[in-house]
Amino acid sequence: MMHVLACLQGTKALETVLCRTIIQLQTSEDLQLVLQANELVAENFYNASDNLLLDAVNFNSYRLRSAGQTLGLHMGPSRSHATILAVMNGPGQQHTAAAERAVGVVNVTLMQASDNISAVASCKPGTPFAMITNMAVTPAMRRRGIAHQLMQAAIRTSILQLDYSPAFALLLAYKYYEPAIRLYAQWGFEATSWEDPLWKRDAEKGRLGRQRRIMMVKQLSGTALAASPWQAEN
Repeated sequence: MMHVLACLQGTKALETVLCRTIIQLQTSEDLQLVLQANELVAENFYNASDNLLLDAVNFNSYRLRSAGQTLGLHMGPSRSHATILAVMNGPGQQHTAAAERAVGVVNVTLMQASDNISAVASCKPGTPFAMITNMAVTPAMRRRGIAHQLMQAAIRTSILQLDYSPAFALLLAYKYYEPAIRLYAQWGFEATSWEDPLWKRDAEKGRLGRQRRIMMVKQLSGTALAASPWQAEN
């Protein structure tokens, strides 16, 4: 499924950015796009070290492990996981996986609230929710509204295209990364009282360096589809 995201402005040519939503792998094109998304996630979320040789090995391991997990989610009979890509086509090119280049990605997965999540999200244990993860836009394409459109597609997909409609959407964000926090807040996500267990564990052991995350929640309903801060700003 495709949604037009934006036409990049400039005097050179009109390169169109589209949003593609993939839930079940039905074609070889779907497979190519999911693998592109996995590459983008690995490039943006792998934590590099100072050891270049070790990093080369670990990065490939991370990339392959992530690809296996993602493909497994897409190959089952359920519609519980979606990969959403922002893809760019050059001028005059057909919209095919071979011609498209992924410039942004976000994942949505249906889950059920655990006791810990229900306590901070003010819901009953077992309540279905949409977990939004791995949102990333390539550095050269940032500040063009692509992250807003990915979020819009993620919310729409959560409500309309998965096995059942979740009660709320949930995501984790780095506490001091203000651009992301601002984006999520514009879309109605609110911070909860959740404490990052990994950061807390390291802090208790005197370890420094791990970034602290916060959990943000947005209640979902039909009105969530109409609320688009990106459209309002543009």
